[in-house]
Amino acid sequence: MRGPDAARRSTSALLLYVIVLVAFQVFLITVAVEAFQTGDTQLAWATAIVSVTLAALSAALLRYLKP
Repeated sequence: MRGPDAARRSTSALLLYVIVLVAFQVFLITVAVEAFQTGDTQLAWATAIVSVTLAALSAALLRYLKP
């Protein structure tokens, strides 16, 4: 069994991972918008798809953190 200290560390690690994923998602959204504006639709759609996937992963991890 995990003790309360180990559970707190794993929760903190998951929360940090979610923060990193959200920061990367913001970067990808920026790249997607810039690609749409310059007419590079292939890059825009690829980064938009990856960004949506990261949003779903972040939501799943946050749902896992809720008691």
